Amino acid sequence: MMIKPDTWPGNLILIGLFFLLFPLSLLSGTETEEPPVVREMYAIKTEDEIILDGKLDEEFWKRAPVTTGFIDQRSHQLAKSQTLVRIAYTRTHLYVAVECLEDEPDKIRATERREDRAFVSDDWIEVHFDPLHTRRNKYAFYVNPLGTKADGNEGPSGMFNYGWTTQWDAAASIGKDRWTVEMKIPLSAINFIRRNNQVWGVNFTRCQRHTDTISFWSFNPTDPYKPRNFGYLKGMDLADAKFDRNWETTPYVSSRIDFNGQTKSEFKAGLDTTFRLTPSIISSWTLYPDFGQVEADDDTIELRDTERFLPEKRLFFREGEELIRMPNRLYYSRRFTDIYAGGKVSGQWDGFSFTAMDIVGKVTHDGTSEGNSTVMRVIQNVREKDNIGYYVSDSELKDGHSRVVGIDGYFFVTDVWRYEFQLAGAIEERNWDTDLSDNKNAYLGSSRIIYSKYPFDVWLSMVAISPDFNPLLGYIPRRNIYGPNFYAAYHVDSEKARWKRIWMSYETQYFLNDSSDLSINDHRVFGNIVFQNDIGLSAMHSQDYHAPWHNNRTSMGISFFTSDFWKSISLTGAKGKFEEIKYTEIGLEKNFKPFERLPIRYEFNIRFEDKPDNQTDTPWLNRIVFDLYLAKDMWIKSSIQHRNDNVHNISIIYGWQFRKNTWWYLVFNSVRNPETYNSIFTKITYTF
Repeated sequence: MMIKPDTWPGNLILIGLFFLLFPLSLLSGTETEEPPVVREMYAIKTEDEIILDGKLDEEFWKRAPVTTGFIDQRSHQLAKSQTLVRIAYTRTHLYVAVECLEDEPDKIRATERREDRAFVSDDWIEVHFDPLHTRRNKYAFYVNPLGTKADGNEGPSGMFNYGWTTQWDAAASIGKDRWTVEMKIPLSAINFIRRNNQVWGVNFTRCQRHTDTISFWSFNPTDPYKPRNFGYLKGMDLADAKFDRNWETTPYVSSRIDFNGQTKSEFKAGLDTTFRLTPSIISSWTLYPDFGQVEADDDTIELRDTERFLPEKRLFFREGEELIRMPNRLYYSRRFTDIYAGGKVSGQWDGFSFTAMDIVGKVTHDGTSEGNSTVMRVIQNVREKDNIGYYVSDSELKDGHSRVVGIDGYFFVTDVWRYEFQLAGAIEERNWDTDLSDNKNAYLGSSRIIYSKYPFDVWLSMVAISPDFNPLLGYIPRRNIYGPNFYAAYHVDSEKARWKRIWMSYETQYFLNDSSDLSINDHRVFGNIVFQNDIGLSAMHSQDYHAPWHNNRTSMGISFFTSDFWKSISLTGAKGKFEEIKYTEIGLEKNFKPFERLPIRYEFNIRFEDKPDNQTDTPWLNRIVFDLYLAKDMWIKSSIQHRNDNVHNISIIYGWQFRKNTWWYLVFNSVRNPETYNSIFTKITYTF
């Protein structure tokens, strides 16, 4: 029976109920699988202070149990270079000691000195903690052999949040047959419970660059990084842990001068503060925040028929971001373009994860208005690994309103069979120039059945989005679609074959519109192989129908030194047709470090277009990005982008911590599109 899209509300409810009840009905007939062997280790409690020097000469390290037995991700066997780990704790801090054994210490890779930047060419160790043992959330702490730090977190969505950061300390040393790390992590930096006899989730990952080896303490080839596959950290007696509200208040003053024929200056001042309400709940507040020191977005010369998605770079929005991601994005923080005041609370409590925020300021989506927006997301833990998420937002603006509610869920029918669904509805009235200017009821529904077991990933989904579903705070690139979406991938790692890794995938989607006419019919096949000599080859072909256009694209690429980021070079070529434009593309990307403190990324893309009526065009994009580390507390970051149509975007940011917790930023921006806008921005912040 064909479900007609012209009865959207009823159809979506029926679809949602069917796909919700179907997998749950399977659970009653699913045999209980034998649980896998779970690794475990013990931490010891101490009252001694650690001296961070990368040398394990404290007395408590002699008493701490040692765990090892890391598994190589490619061979699925014990790693040839093993890693030793110890954990201790006090009433206020976690101590972690890691010894990375190395037969060839002269080949240890260690160049990155700038904190919170990915170790794309260095050796590193990563410590994962799931303090509440939800099997859904984690904190990640990275250190390289120079003692440089990076961090991030992950929520039930499974998306890693590189933007999360906190204050902690580490030191490292390189010896004759190993490199060693000590970490000191405040308990106040993470969500935890003050209770004795706790069991935390824990895992450790090590990267050894010169052998291109990733190894895990608790290893699962299907989901090696996920909290559901962590081992157990026992011996955590924290009933007497000191509760630190961890107040951080950062006032700032800034000045901006625009000189575009006429000189215009603007002075601003504002305040950001964060503190803990409980050991597992944190709050953030902001008043007139200024994001002038945030680097520019990368430009593109893409051929596309949907809005471009941009990642969030502003710190205020990154706290709790891991909790608010959904299969379809009902919330997209880049809609907030200018904030007057905002507050946010996020954390975990009694089987629930949540984040809630209220923001007063300007919102931009097919036009701009200002007012108050409230967003709340709650995720309920169900059984051992399943979860149900709830979402609500309400924007009350000068020129209209937007109200959205949604529910979604992720269920493990078995360890390899999974099910995901999402339902949402919106009521909107926008009185500015937009195609959604009247009161409208709009709906979204999606459902997905997933099979995931190394080396295969397969899913089949059904999607239904009504023509008017375009929530003010959301990112819904396509609307007025109904139909299935299928994806299958095969990916395998090898240590003994002629190749290191192979990835092949196929995806297709077939969508009708509300008139039952074919709207989208896409087919895409992709393949990638990396050989043992570190040469990578890739190929992709797509055949798309986006009514009324038939599009196609064929691309091939080759990369050298693929596993060594700062030596790597990649070349790509593509040929195809987009709407009425036939084109040929060439791309070059080179990453290099002239010296350790100056990483540079260079990209060049050019497209030769043949348009209707024998017209031709040659758009190109030239981009160079560098991040010069001048000293421990001083750096320069720059992005220079230039296009063939005389459009450019130049951003140079200088940062200097000239006194403890006091930063000075100096920023130069020049944007031409097509008129030129130049500005100089300076900002001083102090955190206490």
